[in-house]
Amino acid sequence: MDSVPNTPPGQLRRMAAVWEQVLKKGGIGPDDSFFTLGGQSVMAGTLVRAAGERFGVRIPIRTLFEYSRLGEFTDHVVGLAPPAALPAAPPTTPLPERAALAVPLAVPLEMTAFQRRIWLAEQIDPSVRNHVPLAWSVAGRLDPDRLWVALGRLVAEHEILRTRFVDEDGGWSVQLREPWLPPLELLDLGDAPDTATHIPDGIPDGIPDGIPDGVTEWLEAALRLPFDLESGQLLRAALGEFADGRQVLLLCVHHLVIDGESIPVLLAELDRYCATPDRARPVVQYREFAAHQREQRDSASWHTDLAYWESALEGASADTPLPAPDRPEPNGAFRLPLPAGLLDSLRAVQSEHGVSWFMVAATALAVSLHRWTGVDDVTFGSPTANRNHPRFAELFGPSLNTAVLRSGVTADSTVLDVLLRMRREALGALEHQAVEFDDVLNRLKPARRFGYTPYVNVTLNMNLLDDHAAVLDGTRLTPLLIDELRSDYAKFGLTVTMVQLDGQLIGLVSHRGDQLGAEGARGLAEHLAGLLTRFPEALNEPVLPRG
Repeated sequence: MDSVPNTPPGQLRRMAAVWEQVLKKGGIGPDDSFFTLGGQSVMAGTLVRAAGERFGVRIPIRTLFEYSRLGEFTDHVVGLAPPAALPAAPPTTPLPERAALAVPLAVPLEMTAFQRRIWLAEQIDPSVRNHVPLAWSVAGRLDPDRLWVALGRLVAEHEILRTRFVDEDGGWSVQLREPWLPPLELLDLGDAPDTATHIPDGIPDGIPDGIPDGVTEWLEAALRLPFDLESGQLLRAALGEFADGRQVLLLCVHHLVIDGESIPVLLAELDRYCATPDRARPVVQYREFAAHQREQRDSASWHTDLAYWESALEGASADTPLPAPDRPEPNGAFRLPLPAGLLDSLRAVQSEHGVSWFMVAATALAVSLHRWTGVDDVTFGSPTANRNHPRFAELFGPSLNTAVLRSGVTADSTVLDVLLRMRREALGALEHQAVEFDDVLNRLKPARRFGYTPYVNVTLNMNLLDDHAAVLDGTRLTPLLIDELRSDYAKFGLTVTMVQLDGQLIGLVSHRGDQLGAEGARGLAEHLAGLLTRFPEALNEPVLPRG
């Protein structure tokens, strides 16, 4: 029998509207669970922020994991707020527009901690590439001239795309340059292969294995060519066309000016510029985000977050051991052999234990590392998007931080124990992400080795390619999975990336050949894939061998 929420129907409908907007699903009812509806950790932050704005309260992110059904979540949120904070309907008076701020080109700006880390890595080793390759198939037809104009408007209105990163006598400064018009390269790609006709074992049906050769060639060339960081021109674009008229949109953008959370913003802005090419509107500029981060330093909450990480990592080894090959090997990248329907098979576990599929993936990686290395205390990293403030929801520019997840086990620990530990670790990381990873390292002062990043030399990424699908000037863009290129920019000893595309989970593995050989990487990957495949049945398994 369905449960009956205590909240008045009007408030339940208001909350359902928030859920339906964030989850992009209709008809959500009181007993529907965030997890069975496809929710995950990044989406959780968006949902609690939107619900908090609608109901006028601050909602901790762990609330959604503790009250995962719409009815009970609404009951709890309504209980947080006094009646005056709960209007019967959304306010109809529009918020005043933010005034556009004119910034003289000569005024120095500031880097965020993430940008400083990226910039410094390239100063130390010029061969490092922090390029972000992006590709979409186009359903419909993009007009090259309209797209070119839209790219120019994007650069003109978003200062981050005309920001110069200048090396001055061993130091750095950040400066704005005048607007510039990105060249749009037009590619003749010839005959289009039907990439969906060959689906190797382990690749979910309907997801193409790779991308056409001409597309890969352009992206590989764009990745090899370094950007001039002082030029303020850190974006490359191409529009490819096959003989049958089908198109692909290709971008290569430097990580100093973009991250995964910025990609939906980029596409929405391009669509707006195509629709209204002469109508400007104030946008949140990246310098405002950088100033906000600086202002948070030394606040009471900042010190609380730093104390959390100091406690969470006390006594942890800075290095999760990887079996290095006898001789350095080339970097490598390959797909995990995951079955179709994996997301669906995890729904019951997610709902019962209040976990996202990312937490399941983190558990499987942690257990695999424990079993593979024989070490009872391991750490690995995961990027987080530090843009929970409503003001920066539509920010264009990198807002990434790095969280450390730690798993400690005993001889009696089971897979379920690790799952519950990863739940606590992930929620703690989301609630204490205001402190930059660099500040954590400065406080803990772990031992350093060249080419190794303390605590996070094994990294778990989450890539929501479903969020990168978009409408652009009347066409439909569908993201292409470009895992062929991942070995070219492997930055950590081992990186596992879980991609959500077309409602399926795809696993990608990349590794640095000087730290982990191909045989070792595939051995770990096979164990990881096997554990994910039978995860619901594996919860009571011991993590380490007994006896």
